[in-house]
Amino acid sequence: MNDELWNLMPMDSSLNSSKSNNLPRWDPFFQTFAENQFQMYDLMQRSDHIRKLYEGCYRDNLHSLWAGQELYRPGNRREEFIHILEKNMMPVYESARRQGYEVWNYI
Repeated sequence: MNDELWNLMPMDSSLNSSKSNNLPRWDPFFQTFAENQFQMYDLMQRSDHIRKLYEGCYRDNLHSLWAGQELYRPGNRREEFIHILEKNMMPVYESARRQGYEVWNYI
């Protein structure tokens, strides 16, 4: 139940429905997710048009301080970006698991 930019991934609506409120398996999902997020970040750094779109929506969709201060700051290399994302997402994922969210085993 988190619609912040760092937690969004394009997905077919039927897949999203089958996922329901379950969590994807961390492996292999995270790597694909992180690559997708980095592509958006990279486009944002290289395109003024994409950057302006980001700036138009980040106030409503970016409430995590770490994302604004670390993740989306200019100059992150791919490895840095993915490390920051994982370092901050893993505790959220683990907390959801402890709260009883089940893992979606889509094959």
